[in-house]
Amino acid sequence: MSIIINALKIVFLLGFLIFIHEGGHFLAARLSKVKVEEFSIGFGPKLFKKKGKETEYSLSLFPFGGYVRMTGENERSEDPNSFNNAKILNRIFIVAAGAIVNIIFGIIVYFILSMSSGYNISTTVSKILPEAEQNISSVEIGDKILKIDDTNIRLKSDITKALENYIPGNEVSILLERNGEEISAKAKPTEYQENFYILGVEVALIQGSLKDKIYYSFWETIDFVSSIGDSLVMLFTGNIGIEQMTGPVGISEIVVKSDGIYNFVYLLCLVSLSLGVTNLLPIPALDGGRLVLLVIEGIRGKALKEEIELGIQSVGFTLLILFALYVTYNDILRIF
Repeated sequence: MSIIINALKIVFLLGFLIFIHEGGHFLAARLSKVKVEEFSIGFGPKLFKKKGKETEYSLSLFPFGGYVRMTGENERSEDPNSFNNAKILNRIFIVAAGAIVNIIFGIIVYFILSMSSGYNISTTVSKILPEAEQNISSVEIGDKILKIDDTNIRLKSDITKALENYIPGNEVSILLERNGEEISAKAKPTEYQENFYILGVEVALIQGSLKDKIYYSFWETIDFVSSIGDSLVMLFTGNIGIEQMTGPVGISEIVVKSDGIYNFVYLLCLVSLSLGVTNLLPIPALDGGRLVLLVIEGIRGKALKEEIELGIQSVGFTLLILFALYVTYNDILRIF
């Protein structure tokens, strides 16, 4: 039974996210009056196929991909409702829509998850650690931490970030809110582990109004989205190796190990955002690569030669497949 449940979790997570991604392309094409010939989710043997008025809808066995095939997308067409004859802004809208849907979905659902979790943590001091009392004597229980040096403090994690580059022996400036008034204070962070310093306080869970929960959930969502961007920056700057990336096999393993609805929905948000952001990278065969070609066409006032565009997409697709195989190979090595 557990095998069936785990399989259903994987199929739902990957299949649903691919469905809304391709659904974004599909709806954008329909709104732009571009003819869609096929809307397909998955690959391998077809489990379901139905022909609509102009679009064939299909569902295949393995939910690890999908596509929306439009008239005039890969080969130029004379049909007035073809992709290549649509206005440039409409084509940009169609190509970007899949990633945008994934990003918006991830942001909205994560915000709702944060609001409903009951674990929103404020920046209001609830306890001063005994070992830090002498170093932070100007801070009192009930104070709300607004700023440390030049870092605005909106979340508990911001306190840690503010001390990342702390120079031992120096004092930090703290802006506090106490009884409705702003107060400036000084403190000397306490060494918790070697070369790791803490402010020396614990902060309280949110006990306030809906307004407070919305405030902290908003900033937690911003922090969550920023972490995806930070990971990409670290990847392209070499701080994260390609071997640390995770593909469908690795994601499936994480989904299987997820415990409870909260963790599953968190993974849903994480994968959706990652899928959306990654697809917007300016790499041929990804949506971002196609957007680059469309922007070039808009600047030039005419499209690239069809054979050149197809050649770029073919090379990009080949490299993408090789990259996917490499990531999958590393996923398998990690599992076994």
